[in-house]
Amino acid sequence: MTLLKIAHLNANGIPHHKLELSKFLKDKEIDIMLLAETHLTNRYNFGISGYTFYCTNHPDGKAHGGTGILVRNRIKHHHLTGIAENYLQATSICVQTKQGDITLSAVYCPPRFTITEKQFMDFFSSLGERFLAAGDYNAKHPHWGSRLSNPKSKQLYNALICRRNKLDYASPGKPTYWPADPQKLPDLIDFAVTRKIPRGLISTESVADLSSDHSPVLFTLWHQPQERVTLYAHDKGYKLVKV
Repeated sequence: MTLLKIAHLNANGIPHHKLELSKFLKDKEIDIMLLAETHLTNRYNFGISGYTFYCTNHPDGKAHGGTGILVRNRIKHHHLTGIAENYLQATSICVQTKQGDITLSAVYCPPRFTITEKQFMDFFSSLGERFLAAGDYNAKHPHWGSRLSNPKSKQLYNALICRRNKLDYASPGKPTYWPADPQKLPDLIDFAVTRKIPRGLISTESVADLSSDHSPVLFTLWHQPQERVTLYAHDKGYKLVKV
């Protein structure tokens, strides 16, 4: 039985995608939508019927970067303090479930700013004992399925493998970013960092929906352990890959 259906998307500006985002939420029966690159300012009010919206805008107040969360109205939750730094923006909520509270966080790490291992660790420590922090980390590393590594990923990787942090990840294992520049190759930069969510209780898939240059990533949390699988989208359906 499903506990929660969560999706993440780098929207590259949600004001332009409201209608298709609303349809996506309905078609996929999404409980909670985690958004990166919302491109909102304090002058713009965003909302979708049936959902409560929270956001954290870029600290300079301009229409770029930023994160947001859409949570179905019937879900018991409370809003947590967001993080608005040049190197990381995050919007977080704490959701009440039958298996206990869980923090869900929408994360965006802009590519042009460096972020240290300690800054990653401080952020994850702020989310509590049990969380899923999904977003566009702009961090490439083979550990979570990217083609190659970049400097930002080394800092995140060090935080992940440090045993005292008790961190894990949930990744679709395939490209999530599709650059418009033909000289650049697609790669995986959208995934989740987790704590105290057993791998048997979460499944991850990337789907070919919405018109962003990023693919949505779906995370399903289960009441009972499942075979850990990744679903890869193809033109004629899905290919099931057991992990």
